[in-house]
Amino acid sequence: MSDVAVDKRILSFLEKQTNLILATARRDGSPQLSPVWYLWKDGAFVISTNTTTAKWWNLKKDPRCSVCVDEPATEQMVVAYGEAELDDGDVWDTTWKLVAKYRQLKEVQGHMDEIFTGQQRVLITVRPRKLIPRKL
Repeated sequence: MSDVAVDKRILSFLEKQTNLILATARRDGSPQLSPVWYLWKDGAFVISTNTTTAKWWNLKKDPRCSVCVDEPATEQMVVAYGEAELDDGDVWDTTWKLVAKYRQLKEVQGHMDEIFTGQQRVLITVRPRKLIPRKL
């Protein structure tokens, strides 16, 4: 559970942004950066991916990670540090909500069919232990 306070400005910023950069550690300790879609839900960043990605395998070995959400035009950003919670169970509903943030409703089902075909979808949830806002 996170005890990081998120005020209305940070909440609004995180809910409207579209991309997040997820930083994980490779086996040799070097950084792996992954731009991803995300949801800000219940005080955590939620990311849907599949089990073949480097980020998934990196986090299985070492759940420590950091994220950065920014808006270059305004120089606003939020950086957060925490540990990932990995979910390889039934992730359909949460992934649907995430995709609906990025696609028009009429496109969501087609995208869901595409990303769930031939691969196992999983969720990465990052509850910040430390959150650093800038210019918010």
